[in-house]
Amino acid sequence: MTGSSGQSGVLEQLLDLHEIDQQILSMEGELKRYETELTVAEEAVARLESALEAVGGELERARLEARGSERAVDDKRLRLDRLRTRVNQVRNERQYGAATLELDLARQDIRKLEDNALQKLQVVEDLEVRRAALLTELENARAQAGPLRDEAQARRQQLEEELAIKRDRRHNLAIRIEQRVLGLYDRIRAGRTGVALAPLTDESVCGNCYTAVTIQQELQIKGLSALVCCEGCGVILYPGDLKR
Repeated sequence: MTGSSGQSGVLEQLLDLHEIDQQILSMEGELKRYETELTVAEEAVARLESALEAVGGELERARLEARGSERAVDDKRLRLDRLRTRVNQVRNERQYGAATLELDLARQDIRKLEDNALQKLQVVEDLEVRRAALLTELENARAQAGPLRDEAQARRQQLEEELAIKRDRRHNLAIRIEQRVLGLYDRIRAGRTGVALAPLTDESVCGNCYTAVTIQQELQIKGLSALVCCEGCGVILYPGDLKR
């Protein structure tokens, strides 16, 4: 492959290929962003559903414990009533002293049980507040995830159809390029940025990384006598005024 016209044709082919590769890269990036956003939204819903389930189980246990505490208070009050009846029925001072002591102890037990029951009820109330807040968060998360899911599915289908067309076009362009040149292009493009070509600026520096070229390289690039790669970033350089 010699001659400026031949070299110009090769560069034009590479520029066409590079343009469509950049389009494909952009579309793949958009597709990935949609998938990432959808994944984040769905994971948020799943976390809230899991948290709500956990709080629901905790709330059910707390309610059972609260009901148990209330029954214990009720049972102790019945016992207190029976003790009061016994105190009223004693016939001597010794029996009266024993009965009133037992009555005082029962009152102390009731106070402890009532405090415990109040604590259990407070736990229930706190969990109910937490559950209500989680329900609201979950409803909001589902409201956001639903439209996003619909939008992502529609856009994904559209992007996949467009990508199929672009990739087919890319294949048709690539098969017309000399394998040696295509191999060089693909190796460069496989780098971190995906950029394989850049123009030589009026200041004779790489349009991608702004590394200066030598006079000989500048002549080769502008004269289309050889493919020249930037010594800074490795991209193939082409004349900035190349007519396509």
